[in-house]
Amino acid sequence: MSSSPAPSRRRTVLWSVVSVVIFAALYATVVGLYAGSGDVVTSGEGETTGDTVALALTPEKMDATTNRFSMSVVPTQGDDGTVTNGLVALRSFGVLISAVAGSKATPFEDGGVIAPIETSLVMDGEIENWPFDRYTVRTVMTAIEEEADGESVPLPTTVQPAKRGIPGWDIAVAETPLGGGILAVDITVTRSGSTIAFGIVLLTLMVIIPILVVTVAVIVLRGKRKVEVTALGWMGAMLFATIPLRNFLPGSPPIGSWIDYLIVLWVLAALVAGLVLFVVAWVRRGPA
Repeated sequence: MSSSPAPSRRRTVLWSVVSVVIFAALYATVVGLYAGSGDVVTSGEGETTGDTVALALTPEKMDATTNRFSMSVVPTQGDDGTVTNGLVALRSFGVLISAVAGSKATPFEDGGVIAPIETSLVMDGEIENWPFDRYTVRTVMTAIEEEADGESVPLPTTVQPAKRGIPGWDIAVAETPLGGGILAVDITVTRSGSTIAFGIVLLTLMVIIPILVVTVAVIVLRGKRKVEVTALGWMGAMLFATIPLRNFLPGSPPIGSWIDYLIVLWVLAALVAGLVLFVVAWVRRGPA
């Protein structure tokens, strides 16, 4: 005569299934966030007919340590353009870009080859807020032309960011006309969802380690388990493994960031506390 599984066995099977489902959902979430990261969101693409110059903006690198956002800019126009066809300048003009530790005007001579403008913007943000650090900058990006009297006047300008940005970062670009043909461009750079999820998973694993160590130490101290001196080696290894795990965080947040005060410091303190409790239990046991 067959009997139903014991309640404890059913609970074990249930917890196993739940654990697998949670892991699969977490895995799919992290992979999905990574696949959808790195895109550039723009407020819209302007027209490039007539004298309107489109500045094709391609993000190259984001250095949060120095607050520098590197990009390349190529002035171009449509088929009916009168300034440039994207390869050569049809008449003399220039491109003015600000927020690069001083304004930077790049001239293009009539008939000259259009070379990409490599520049780096100074962003406003704090890496110490990792992984929720946010960097913003407002830059003036305008095509200009010199009149007969030597005075520079702005040409109608629009910005066309590349669709693909920098892996690990989300970039938003918005245009704001300031009047007089001058165009302000607001650029916002934040960590992508995949980077945030990756960091949260690592920090969660880091928190689990001292919980396990303290649990074992308390159980041994209360006499519910035998004192195994070899466990001290395991606890010490967990202590020394914390720093490499912390340095593995994406984006390499500097020492002294908020995560160190909120998590890492207390993880180390809990691991040391677990070691102390285990040593107390070992001393209480007395001679073998």
